[in-house]
Amino acid sequence: MKKLILLLAFTSMTFLFFSCSKENPVEPPIQFSTKGIFVINEGLYGQNNSEITYYDPSTGNVITNFYSSKNGKVLGDNANSMFIFQDKGYIAVDASNKIEVIDLKTGKSIGVLDLGTGGSPREIFILNSSRGFVTSFSKHSVIEFDPSQLKITREIPVGEYPEGIGYANNKLFIANSKLGSGNSVSVIDLSTNSVIKTINVRQNPRFVTVTNDNKVIIGCSGDFMSPTSIAGLFIIDPNSLNVVDSILLAYHPQDIALTKTNIVYYINDRGVGKINLTNKQVDTVFIAGNRINDIYGIAYSIAYDDLSERLYIGNPKNFTQNGEVQIFNKDGNFIKKFDTKINPGAIYIYR
Repeated sequence: MKKLILLLAFTSMTFLFFSCSKENPVEPPIQFSTKGIFVINEGLYGQNNSEITYYDPSTGNVITNFYSSKNGKVLGDNANSMFIFQDKGYIAVDASNKIEVIDLKTGKSIGVLDLGTGGSPREIFILNSSRGFVTSFSKHSVIEFDPSQLKITREIPVGEYPEGIGYANNKLFIANSKLGSGNSVSVIDLSTNSVIKTINVRQNPRFVTVTNDNKVIIGCSGDFMSPTSIAGLFIIDPNSLNVVDSILLAYHPQDIALTKTNIVYYINDRGVGKINLTNKQVDTVFIAGNRINDIYGIAYSIAYDDLSERLYIGNPKNFTQNGEVQIFNKDGNFIKKFDTKINPGAIYIYR
């Protein structure tokens, strides 16, 4: 449950145990251009109703049940994220303990890596055709696998309940959330396949990205049960393995989207914020949450397309009905939206 702590902070968890809608109706065929936006919809935990939505920006065509319509079966339970590598999508399906692989040109499933009981994959990074890595939330480890053969290679212990993963300077940087109480980043040297340093940051490190100048950003959400909790972004030099800069933020920063112009758009309790990494100027409420979600005022996922200069923001609505993705320009002006399935938790641009 990628957003479990966030949901606990804002609304009752009771809805997670409600039954979802009947089997999705088959949508009429829509032309698929292979270039577009892929949305990973988590579904409801325990309901086995994760789904992928495809959107073509050039035509406006949408296939809300992309995976099931292409494969005639369900994706699984609680899909968290996807990593795009060599025209394939490697999808971490948390509660199903697997990585599902699809051909992004056809939408067809081409393989599954079974991580076993408790595999609980969160985030994936693939270095090359023989080395892939996934954080295993429940095993407190990083599982290395062969992306071509879909075989597990090794398991590397890290901190408790790891989520985000990033790569720089032949090292992996792992955000250890510890169910919201953690404050550490494990650094794995890929030459020795072992943790060579543990770096302390603020509470609840959950997401990792790499800047345009190859620095590592660790995003810490803070304590979701404390409205005054201060966390933020912590920048690590992958050579010295030290925190070299930080931007402290309130309102529980979450998923981020980094642009080529060093602008960070990020989700927080109040909607979407904006940070200029060059001068550290912060706009906490760049897009107000009630503009995105008029029920809870919550955004759920974010991505930025540098080519079109557009923001894609996931709206979960009430977390039990089908959601949507809203599209804004880089200045925060609304453009349009398209429908998704339940809980659009991650968005990816594929070119």
